[in-house]
Amino acid sequence: MQRWRKIAYGVGISVAALGAIYFAQSPVSDEALADVSPVVLDRHGAWLTAFALEDGRWRFPADLDTIDPAFIEALVQIEDRRFATHVGVDIPAIFRAAKDWYKQGEIVSGASTITMQLVRQYKPRPRTLRSKVIESFEALRFELHFSKDEILSQYLTRISYGGNIEGIEAASRIYLGKSPRHLSPDEIALLIALPQAPEARRPDRQAAHAKRGRDRILARLEGAGVLSAEAANEAKTSPIPLTRSELPQNAWLSAHYMEKTGAQTASYIDRVIQNSLSRHLESYVARYPKTVNASAVIVHNATQEIRAHAAIGARDHDGGWIDMTRRVRSPGSTLKPFVYGLGADDGILAFDSLVKDAPSRFGSYQPENFNRRYHGDVTVSEALQHSLNIPAVAVLDHVGGRRLQAALMASGAKLSQTRSENPDTGLALALGGTGMTALDLASLYVALANDGEARPLRWHKDQEAGGMVRLLTAKTANELVEVMAKAPVPEGHIPGDILEGRPAIAYKTGTSYGFRDSWAAGIAGDYTVVVWVGRPDGAPRPGVTGRKAAAPLMFEIVGELDVPKVKAIRQVESSARHDRVSTPDDIGPQIIFPAKDAEIAVKDFGQKSRGVTILAETSHGPARVYVNGDPIAQQREGYIWRPDGPGFYQLSAVDQRGKITKSAFRVLSQDQIIDAPF
Repeated sequence: MQRWRKIAYGVGISVAALGAIYFAQSPVSDEALADVSPVVLDRHGAWLTAFALEDGRWRFPADLDTIDPAFIEALVQIEDRRFATHVGVDIPAIFRAAKDWYKQGEIVSGASTITMQLVRQYKPRPRTLRSKVIESFEALRFELHFSKDEILSQYLTRISYGGNIEGIEAASRIYLGKSPRHLSPDEIALLIALPQAPEARRPDRQAAHAKRGRDRILARLEGAGVLSAEAANEAKTSPIPLTRSELPQNAWLSAHYMEKTGAQTASYIDRVIQNSLSRHLESYVARYPKTVNASAVIVHNATQEIRAHAAIGARDHDGGWIDMTRRVRSPGSTLKPFVYGLGADDGILAFDSLVKDAPSRFGSYQPENFNRRYHGDVTVSEALQHSLNIPAVAVLDHVGGRRLQAALMASGAKLSQTRSENPDTGLALALGGTGMTALDLASLYVALANDGEARPLRWHKDQEAGGMVRLLTAKTANELVEVMAKAPVPEGHIPGDILEGRPAIAYKTGTSYGFRDSWAAGIAGDYTVVVWVGRPDGAPRPGVTGRKAAAPLMFEIVGELDVPKVKAIRQVESSARHDRVSTPDDIGPQIIFPAKDAEIAVKDFGQKSRGVTILAETSHGPARVYVNGDPIAQQREGYIWRPDGPGFYQLSAVDQRGKITKSAFRVLSQDQIIDAPF
C-alpha cells in the first residue's frame, strides 16, 4: 500500500507540473462562463419573474453564500472528499479506481473530481480513457484559473438535474418549491442523488428510483459520520416530491423590459402593490368583451420608482399581454392641468380668475365643449375641475401650443404630433391632439406631485437617477394639485374630503376623439396612478369616457394603496353668521354633504336610483333631514334620498332643539354632466 501511495503522489506531481507548463498561458474559453437564466427581483429582493434560456433550460447562478452549508459539506463528502486539496485531479482516487478495475475486471468506482465533472458539463465527451486524460488536463487548467469556490459555484450552476433543469438553484426551486438556503437531510440527499442519474431519478417521473438513490446517499452520509443513524432513518421516511413547482411569473411585462442576460435585476416593483393592481385590472376586463384592455402604472413620487405596472386584456402573437402603457395614444384632456399651469407661471391667470366658456373661434380652429353646453364666466379652477374645452384652448392660445409641446418634451415626455406650419394646429394639444404613452403621462403627473420638478421614471436599481427639469414652479404645481383634489368624483364614490378615512385623490381624466381612449391620472399621497382603458386596435367605444371607465377603476386601485387618508371630517359652514365665538348651544346642525351650491350627477331617478347619501351632524341627538320639505329616513349608511329628476333642491337639517340649517344644491342628469369628457 505504501508503494502505491508513493507512485500515486509521484505521478500526481509530474502531471501537475506538465499541466501547469502546458496550460498556464492558455486562457480559459468563454464557454467556462455559463449562461444563466435572467431573474428580476422585487424591491425587497424576492423573486418576481424568472426567464428560461433560449433553449428552454432553467439555470441560475449558484451563490455559495445562499446555499445551506450542510449541503456543501455532504456534497464534497460524497463526490470529492479531497476537493479542497487536490489540483483538479485526485491521483490517489485514480489509482484506487485502477486497482479496483484490475481486481474486479470491470469499473466499480470512479475517480472524477468535481472539477473534472465541471469540465464534462462544458464539453461532453465519450466515456473513454482518452477522454479521461483530456478532462484531467482541462481540470488542471480550470484549477489554475479559478478558485475552489468559483469552481464549486460553477459546478452547482451547471450540473444536470434532469429534463430542462440545471444547477441546484433551479432544482431546489422547481422540485422543492424553495431556495436552497435551508435544506433538510432528505432534501440534501435528494439533491445530491439526482445528478448521478438525472433522467433515471427524476422525481416527477421516476419517484421510486429517486427514493432509492436518495436513501443510498443517506446511508453513505451516515457511514461517513455526517448524519446520525436516527437522522438518516427519519429522512428516509420523508416523501419524494412528485410534481414540479412553477417558477414565479409576476409582473411579466415589467420584468420583460428589465431582464438582462445572465444577471439578476433588482427592480423597484413592490410585489404586494403589483398583485393588487393586476387583480383590479383582471377583475375590470372580465366584465367587458375580450377586445377591451386595461393598463396602469403606479409610481412612488419622491423617488420616481415604478412600484407596479400591468396591462391586461388581449394577447399578442406570442401569447403575452399587449403592453398598452408603452403604446402611443391620444391623452385626451389629461394635459389641461399643464396648460393652466404654464398660464399661471406666465402671469396670464390665477386659479380664481374668470374665463369665458362660450363658443369661440381661434383662427381656423373652432373647438366645442364635449356636450356642447356653455356656462359663461367660470373660474379657472372650475374650468379645470369640469374639463371645459373652450377655456383651456383660450389659455393655450396665449401660452402657445409650441411652448406647451416644448415644455412637455423637455420634461421627458415623447410627443407624437403631425408637423404643421399652421400655428392653430398646436391648440389641439389642450384637448389631446397629440400622442403619448401612459408612462410619459405618469412622469408628468409625478412632476406635479414633486413641486413641478420632472425626472425620468426609474425601473431598477442599476438605473441612475436622471437630471431634474423644472416643468412648473412649486407654487403653481401645488395649486394645481389642490384644484384637482376638488374635482367631482365618479358616481358611487364619496369625495375624499367628506368622510374620515377616505383616500384623498387629486386627479384628471381624459377621453380621446371618437371615444378611443379613456384615461385617469391621479396623485394620491406618496403615489401617482395612471390608468388607461380601451381597445388596442384603436376602435371607438361610443359613450365610454375617462370619467365612466378609467376613473372608477383608478379609485378602486388607490383604495388599496397605503396613502394618507383624510384626518378630519370637513366642516361646512352654517348659513347663519356669528360675530362672536359660538358655543355648542349656538351651533345648529352641520350639513356635510351635499355642500352648499353643489352639483350632483345622478344616473337614474326614482326607485331605479342608487340614491344620494346625505350626511348631516348635530351635537344634540340625531338630525331630521328634509329635501324640498319631504322627510328623508335615516339608514345605516346615512340619509338615502332618491331624486325624482334633475333640478334645484332645498336641503334642511333640524336638530332636537328645533335649530335648522339649510343648503341648496343641484341635481344633474347624465346628459347634463358638464364634466363628462373626464
